[in-house]
Amino acid sequence: MLRRWYTCRESATTISPSVSSARLNASADLPMPVGPTMTGTRVIVASSVVENSHRLVNHRTSSSARPPLWLVASVVAAFWSAAYDIQQWVTEFVRSAVHVDFATFYIAAEAGMRYGWSSMYDRATLQALATTHGLPHDYISSAQVFANPPAFAWLLVPLTVLTIPAAYLVWTIVSLGALVWAWYVAAPYAGLGKLTLLLVALAIWPVLNAFFYGQPSMLILGLVATAWWFGARNKPNPIAAGVALALAFALKPQAVFLVPIAVLVSGRYRLFASWAVSGGVIALVSVAALGSTGLTNWWHALNYLQSNSTHSHVTIAYVFGQGPVAYALEGLQGVAALVIAWRRRTHLEVVFAAGLVGSLAASFHLHQPDYSSLVLGAWLVLRASPPLWHRLWFLAALPAMQLLTLGQPVPQLIWDAAWLVILGVSSYGGSVESTPATRRPSASAARAGT
Repeated sequence: MLRRWYTCRESATTISPSVSSARLNASADLPMPVGPTMTGTRVIVASSVVENSHRLVNHRTSSSARPPLWLVASVVAAFWSAAYDIQQWVTEFVRSAVHVDFATFYIAAEAGMRYGWSSMYDRATLQALATTHGLPHDYISSAQVFANPPAFAWLLVPLTVLTIPAAYLVWTIVSLGALVWAWYVAAPYAGLGKLTLLLVALAIWPVLNAFFYGQPSMLILGLVATAWWFGARNKPNPIAAGVALALAFALKPQAVFLVPIAVLVSGRYRLFASWAVSGGVIALVSVAALGSTGLTNWWHALNYLQSNSTHSHVTIAYVFGQGPVAYALEGLQGVAALVIAWRRRTHLEVVFAAGLVGSLAASFHLHQPDYSSLVLGAWLVLRASPPLWHRLWFLAALPAMQLLTLGQPVPQLIWDAAWLVILGVSSYGGSVESTPATRRPSASAARAGT
């Protein structure tokens, strides 16, 4: 089947020597139980792509060429998996359009507009505002209080002219656009292969959870992908890359905090300097807007939030508790990620991926939607053409993410640590061309990114 397909290629087409890699981190983390049929579909999709994608290269076909059966089957299975998850989101939206996390974000932005930015971290103010939207007074609690940086609340201010359900719908559309943009610039391959990557991303559960709760995870993915894209082009723009990375950091620092440091140790000093200056400007504006009262309220909100163990349920603290052992292991994995970024500095894709997975492994405050950043990490690594055994590791994320959804994060914690090791010891065949982040097939990511 594959031989007949490839013989239909145009004789004038030159096949890139870099073999396309398989994909995907088709993992899961859903707000509701998912039956074995849907899980099996995701395993079939990822397995077929991993086993066969080394045969798929990005070049033009003739009008009579047909894609291989395994690729068509992967697209169909991924489509129905994504459709199932979208149906779940729509069902929950119709059932209850006020979603816990997003309602808190909305109320914080509204509090800042009404009473000054220092009030958006004041628990009593948020509780009083919650009641005006028909929510219970104890809606704002240690499990649910606004503690994101001010920039996130400022981003939501325009949506406060709408009702919470309408604002949530608009936010979801914006988040979907950010995911599609990240896929467009960062995902490898072309045609059905690239489409499959998007569909599987929509099908995995951390992504669905990010949409369900209204988390900024998709915007962070879009901004980090933009930062990589600006840095990896044939004519890199490290200034724009640093600004995009600073904006991502300003939305949720713990999800990406090691990425700029990974950029620094990889020797991309202008990109890091741009991030530092842009982040410094955002920090100064935030301090000026909050004042001493707002900063104190923010500190209390952070401590109040961290007093609830649910916010560290998917971190190493789940195993060792919040203490020296957990902090030491988190720090060790963070250092390992930076060592990998230095050793693999010739591949900007691997530098960013190490920063992303290192941020998750070293964080002490995480939630399931934060693991959606592994999607971008997988896309970037696949661009670097890792060997088949490396690509097969993405399959192990499937049961790990499944168990994470069921409240058992240990397999995912092990997977993260193991992927750090794999990133360090794996070989990389070179960058895969993919519109619009194209470069010469012979150019490495780092040469294009320095």
